[in-house]
Amino acid sequence: MVLRSSELHHNLQYLNGMLTTHEAAKHLDLSYWHFMHLVEAGRIPGVRVVDRWLFSPDDLNDYRRSKFGVLEDMARAALESPAIGLTEKQTVICHYLIANERPSEIARKLQQSRQAVHSQISLIREKVTRLQATSLISAESPTIGNTTSPIKRGKRTQASL
Repeated sequence: MVLRSSELHHNLQYLNGMLTTHEAAKHLDLSYWHFMHLVEAGRIPGVRVVDRWLFSPDDLNDYRRSKFGVLEDMARAALESPAIGLTEKQTVICHYLIANERPSEIARKLQQSRQAVHSQISLIREKVTRLQATSLISAESPTIGNTTSPIKRGKRTQASL
């Protein structure tokens, strides 16, 4: 969307609260150049006013959610199920993920490598998947286990033929 200077005063209310390119990049914890690459590729919506881009915080949060929402949902599922057996470090990582922290930010805060944090996230994902598979199987098992055949199978004899 491009706004001309004559249209600008009509749209000031909409523009109130918008973030500049540098502010938006910082909001998403991305470098300016990577952020601009995403904008130019159309992955992050923005408004071009004369020669500047402006971004809605809501659009930026939607982008973050689309990128990291699966991790947040996984972290919630892991924390809600004590049967998963998370380690202390995995529990801390889940809390950070729910608080919208990116894995690179978590690594900095825990003074761990990004690879170590990603490995822990992979282990959490495996535990959640295993628990979901187990609960799915156990939900189906009573139906399958309770079905008994009314016909008893045995050897046929010549008389029954």
